[in-house]
Amino acid sequence: MKEIIYFTEDLICGAVFGALLAYLIQGLLPGRFASKSCAGNGDKKTMFIMALQFCVVRMSFLWLPYFKRLMYGQDMIVVNSKQSMIPVAASIVSSLAVGMVLYQGSRMKLVSLTAAFYALMELVRFLLYPAAVGSISFLSWRYTERVLAFTDFELERFIHYMGVVEVIWNTVVIAGNMALLTLFVRRYKAELKKTEGGFQSQEAAILFVPGGLGLLFTAMLRCILFYYEKGEPDIDGIFSILKKYPELNGIIPGMSLLCIASVLLSANMLARISAEHEKRKQAELYRSQAEELGAHVQDMESVYIQIRGMKHDMKHYIADVKGLLAQVAAGDGAAWEAVAHYVDSMQSSLEGLLMQCATQNPVTDVIMGRYMRLAKQKQVAFTNQFAYPKHLGIDVFDISVILNNGLDNAMEACETEESPSVGVYSVQKGNMFFITIENSFHGALNWADGLPVSVKSGEGHGLGLKNICCCAEKYYGRVDIKVQDGCFCLTVMLQGRHMGGG
Repeated sequence: MKEIIYFTEDLICGAVFGALLAYLIQGLLPGRFASKSCAGNGDKKTMFIMALQFCVVRMSFLWLPYFKRLMYGQDMIVVNSKQSMIPVAASIVSSLAVGMVLYQGSRMKLVSLTAAFYALMELVRFLLYPAAVGSISFLSWRYTERVLAFTDFELERFIHYMGVVEVIWNTVVIAGNMALLTLFVRRYKAELKKTEGGFQSQEAAILFVPGGLGLLFTAMLRCILFYYEKGEPDIDGIFSILKKYPELNGIIPGMSLLCIASVLLSANMLARISAEHEKRKQAELYRSQAEELGAHVQDMESVYIQIRGMKHDMKHYIADVKGLLAQVAAGDGAAWEAVAHYVDSMQSSLEGLLMQCATQNPVTDVIMGRYMRLAKQKQVAFTNQFAYPKHLGIDVFDISVILNNGLDNAMEACETEESPSVGVYSVQKGNMFFITIENSFHGALNWADGLPVSVKSGEGHGLGLKNICCCAEKYYGRVDIKVQDGCFCLTVMLQGRHMGGG
């Protein structure tokens, strides 16, 4: 009966711990096999497989004779505590191997999350270990003392009640382990979820340090905690470091608690750093939008000044035309040619005031007009097929950030090309809006975190694509970059916030 109870408790414990491991990784790393159409079901299957592998490895080493012989030798007798490192190491390797199959993304993230989980699991165990060992020793001693005081002492009855005490004690210890580990894992993931947009590989490496230290600390404890020593009848052949150094009953839980705190604080500090980084990104985005607004105002002021000048001179133009027409009426044939030349000059001046494109929004009209003039100055072939999506609820200044940064990079990148060209295209498909900016390019790019790295130094360089990505994330979109056949192609996908007519 006792064996069945222990097996059930170990199975429940393995299932709970495995579920906590899967819960910790889920959402922080993208599942490899979860399709968009059934992402929820795919995530559940991934979590189930991850939890199952943990439970299988744990139960195999606890109950299968083959693995018990591998851990304790042919006699399956525990002779030292360091033998218990084998199932922990095997479980870590198994979790990493299965995790690499189930999840995609940064391998460093998977290693850091796995190390953090196993460190918390082991540290919770040693946080409770001295109290657990001390309590079972005290209960056994007290119960034995009370039983021996009775004259009608029965050995079988004594063994039976000692077994009951052992089962209750084991249940309480397992429940305590599960409760504390659940609390710490949930807290750890809650801190990591505060990181805006997740965390990168370099940040994952920082997270690994406290988890790795926690694992090394608990591995050291497993190496020295106890071992079997023949010829020591006073301690029943088992040498325990806690008996020789009683002060460790306080030091080990204290060190374990500090290690747990360092693991949790590392996630908290990462969340704080990420929040600060996100604030800086938002500030840079707002600064960029303000600059685009300023450029738009300057362009409009320039056009307005030219219109005022034209209006001021218009009365003189009309008077001049009237005078020339009077000369024509008087029979002066040369005056007619002068009239035609004068009117052509006026028309050229007026065309300079007109927008060279119609994108269905005055802001994007100004932006496209500015870059078309710049392209003409630099002798860059410019293709404009952009139209602003009026009814998708996309802020025009977010569009301006994308266009200005994308076109600025494109104009700069094609300066060294023999036949420089830049093209801007837009496509609306339902609630989705796509902006594509292409430019001729035959060079090589350096990449970091999925984006090309600017080769220029100084403040502001390399922020253009990051600002574009911020705008795309704001509308639950993405940025795609391709370089092929002598063409650099930047595609930004945005999801409209609403549809409407009008």
